[in-house]
Amino acid sequence: MLAVLLAAFACASEARDRSTAENAFARLAPCVDRSDARCVYAELDRDSRWSIQTIHRTLAEMRALVERSYPADRRAGPKIYGAWETAAAQADAAGTFAAFCASRGCMTEIVAGFGAVANVKNVDAGRAQITTTRGRTFTLAAADGAWGLATYGAELAAEKIRLADKLAQVRIDAREFDEQRRATDGK
Repeated sequence: MLAVLLAAFACASEARDRSTAENAFARLAPCVDRSDARCVYAELDRDSRWSIQTIHRTLAEMRALVERSYPADRRAGPKIYGAWETAAAQADAAGTFAAFCASRGCMTEIVAGFGAVANVKNVDAGRAQITTTRGRTFTLAAADGAWGLATYGAELAAEKIRLADKLAQVRIDAREFDEQRRATDGK
C-alpha cells in the first residue's frame, strides 16, 4: 500500500509535458505562484522564445557598438534602445523577457487571469486559445510537438524586426562616430 501511495505522489509531482495546450498551460502554475517572468520565458512557445533570443542578441550587439563607438554623452537614454533600455542590460534572454514583462505589466496580466481552464478553442492545427474561469484568454502555439504560451508572440516578432532596423542604424552611426574620431584624433 505504501509503495502505491509513493508512486502516486511521484506521478503527481512530475512536471507535465508540453504535448497538449492544456498541459503547457498548467506548467505556468509555478511561474504564476512566484510571479516569475524568467520562469514564464521557459514556458513560451518556440517562436516567442526565438524572438526573445534574437532581441537579446540584437540588444547585446547594439550595446557593444554604442559602448565602443558612441561618444560618452550619447551612450545612454531611450533614443538608442527605446522601450528596451532596461532589457539591453540583461545578461541572458530570460532576463530580456523579464524586462519586457516588467515594462508592459505582463506578469500582472498573467497572474490576474490564470486559473482553471474553462474552455479550449483550437484556432488551427498549431494554435489554441485557452479561456480560464477568470475570463482571461491565453494563446498557446505548438511547434515540433511542444506547446507553449504564445500570447506575446506577435508583439515580440514585430519588436524583433523593429530592433533589427534600429541595429542597422546603430551600425551606421557607430561607423560615423569611429570615422569622426579617427579624423579628429588621427587614430
